[in-house]
Amino acid sequence: MASMKRLFGTLVLAGASLVTSSAAAQDIQIRGPLAGARSVARLVRYRENRLSLTPTVGITLQDEFSRELYFGLRANYHFADWIGVGVGFVGAAGLDTSLTTQITARSPGNTPNIPARANFPQQIGRRDYMIDLYATFIPLRGKFALFQNLVADLDLYFVAGVAFVGVTERADFSLGSQTTGLDSVAANNLRRSWANSQSARASRLAVAPTFGFGLNFFINRFVSVNVEYRATPFSWNRSGTDENSTVSRCGAAGNASCEGFSDLVSTYFETNAARRVSAVTSDDRTLSFNQMVSLGVSIFLPTAPRIGP
Repeated sequence: MASMKRLFGTLVLAGASLVTSSAAAQDIQIRGPLAGARSVARLVRYRENRLSLTPTVGITLQDEFSRELYFGLRANYHFADWIGVGVGFVGAAGLDTSLTTQITARSPGNTPNIPARANFPQQIGRRDYMIDLYATFIPLRGKFALFQNLVADLDLYFVAGVAFVGVTERADFSLGSQTTGLDSVAANNLRRSWANSQSARASRLAVAPTFGFGLNFFINRFVSVNVEYRATPFSWNRSGTDENSTVSRCGAAGNASCEGFSDLVSTYFETNAARRVSAVTSDDRTLSFNQMVSLGVSIFLPTAPRIGP
């Protein structure tokens, strides 16, 4: 019994000492020299009340037929270190993808979709330029160190806004899809019309949302290097081909859905030759995410940032 009492007394004393030390630690934390001090002293406000001008170069990603190389300029103004607004303009130079090269070399051609395989690059859709208005949100900033030697301030930012994209596509047409049953003159005229439609172009302005994120590395207090990813989803006819039917009912009895079929396929078995057509219209546009990655160098004005207390 005496040993039990001694054990109980020992446990009580140990608990009391833990409570006392915990309270003392809290006392030091509250009343120590850092009590009430800022988490960061003399914080450099790289973005607050500053204008940044950013020349950029970028390239599109995951393209089927045409990849665009972009060159442009962005201007941003930041009301605070964590939020701002911007406007950007980029012009594009089109580069054919390997798929386009393969189609040019191997497609049989001589159809309304691809009248001449050598001219396939002339019919594909291309993005000519983009103007965008956007907001920038900067939730995180910190330090970047490479091999404990190269140290730079960096921040992570997100952008969202609206983009105006200049697009050039194959012009709309509606032509007979088959030369079967036509005399030689009519057949040649139809093939000539197919060929003319392949090089006919139409330009338009596509309005779309744009959003993305990036990393900004500050080389010094007024120059930074940034890497940015953007997506600008909208529908367009990238291949310049007949993809979706303009008629709603198909089949010999006219009771089948035409969804997912081109005009050429949906009218292929029409008994009336005049109704066997292939057409390119706005119905042939399909949604694309239109991704891009870019590299930029930003110059901040004024060159001296605000520094916190």
